Amino acid sequence: MTFAGILAGGTGTRMATSSGMPKQFLDVRGVPIIVRTLRRFIELGNMIDSVIIAMHPSWHEYAHDILVRHGIDADIVKMIDGGATRFDSLVNLATACAAAADAAGHKDDVFLVNHDCARPFVSKEILVKNLEMARHHDMVTTSMPTIDTVLISADGKTSDCVPERSTVFLDQGPQTVRVRHFLSLVDSLSGEERAKYMEAGRLYIDKGFKVGIVPGDRLNFKVTTPIDLVLAEQLAVQGLV
Repeated sequence: MTFAGILAGGTGTRMATSSGMPKQFLDVRGVPIIVRTLRRFIELGNMIDSVIIAMHPSWHEYAHDILVRHGIDADIVKMIDGGATRFDSLVNLATACAAAADAAGHKDDVFLVNHDCARPFVSKEILVKNLEMARHHDMVTTSMPTIDTVLISADGKTSDCVPERSTVFLDQGPQTVRVRHFLSLVDSLSGEERAKYMEAGRLYIDKGFKVGIVPGDRLNFKVTTPIDLVLAEQLAVQGLV
């Protein structure tokens, strides 16, 4: 079985909207970001068995109304509570996937392709490549080479080193994991260890597993600040996304 997991538990503090609306509900040319992101996964058809959204419980009803209003089939989208952190929300998604697979009597590998809701322009090519590569790697992530020189600074004031640019990639997402394997790694962590993780890639590397890289693209950016929202709107107006 293969599940899509949408991480939509954030409150969008960096967007700082006057309404206090989480960024996943903001419109890009009349379509909420959450709807645009969901449509990218729904368009995969039978490659995905179900879509699960991890969201703050206070926003479940509001999100449900938006999805209905925009014609999203509620039968293939399930909403669960997000966690206190992004990583906790990912664990909640994986746990829900495992429970659904167990209920269906599915004993083989269960895959979860998880994605930030605030990256609504992920391409079908990236999603398909994630699903393909996940069958041949411990896990996969989506990253692209940096076009800028990168500095490493421990104190944020002086540069400690400048790594070779050709070896530096910017991680985007989605990431794809084998659900039961991921949960077994999480179960091996102490509370202190678990608190240091934000996404799955670092966990796999720390545990000695290989993380495959799916090539990302510049349109797969995260709508985080007001400037990002302006860029998203212009891309939509010009029909580029």
